[in-house]
Amino acid sequence: MKAKLFMMILAAAVMAVPASAQQQATTAGSVKAVQPGLLEVTGPRVNDAVAAGIQKITARPDKSRRAIEVKSPWGNINFAWPKDVKPVAFTIETSKGGGATISAPGFTESNKADYKAAVDAVVTKAIKDAQAQKAAKTSKP
Repeated sequence: MKAKLFMMILAAAVMAVPASAQQQATTAGSVKAVQPGLLEVTGPRVNDAVAAGIQKITARPDKSRRAIEVKSPWGNINFAWPKDVKPVAFTIETSKGGGATISAPGFTESNKADYKAAVDAVVTKAIKDAQAQKAAKTSKP
């Protein structure tokens, strides 16, 4: 009887290990937003940046040619705000585990459309430029 009980407990413990491993894999690629509501507006685009290998995007709300700074494994990229996009400040920082943190100190419920448009435009250009940079660096003979 004791042997049977021991075997049932052992079997349950063995079956529980894969479940905890799955939980770790799921949380490794999470996106954390510092401001409430920001994740709902920007989450999918942040995941796209992570998948593209981008390490960090820093967007400053100015009109300079270097207002946006992107760090990737293939080098740094700087560019101005895309035309017709309102400049807003935000930072996306990725982690080695596949997760990311986005921070936008000026984000509010009333300007979430501006942030959505800005993050979408900036991440799109950052991915395009990083992919071009990667292709140029990896295609050298």
